[in-house]
Amino acid sequence: MKKLLAAVALSLGALTMSATPAFAVETGDFYATGIGPGPEDAVTSAEKVARLYARNTGWQDSQCYVRGSDIRSHFSYYSATVWLWCHR
Repeated sequence: MKKLLAAVALSLGALTMSATPAFAVETGDFYATGIGPGPEDAVTSAEKVARLYARNTGWQDSQCYVRGSDIRSHFSYYSATVWLWCHR
């Protein structure tokens, strides 16, 4: 009987050790474009739009970070695309 109880205890211990973690990480990606008279203005404009998209889907500003941006120069203005990455 002691051997059976020991085997059951070891089996339960092994199952507990191999279980997946109880927490999960959720991520989100948001892209937006913006324009402005200078490069920083274009990035700021695009970031505001991306953060608006994120907030509308339940993300908080503190959970989101600018991962990258692409700035293009035109004749009299700049355009930018911003990639906003969120996680919780």
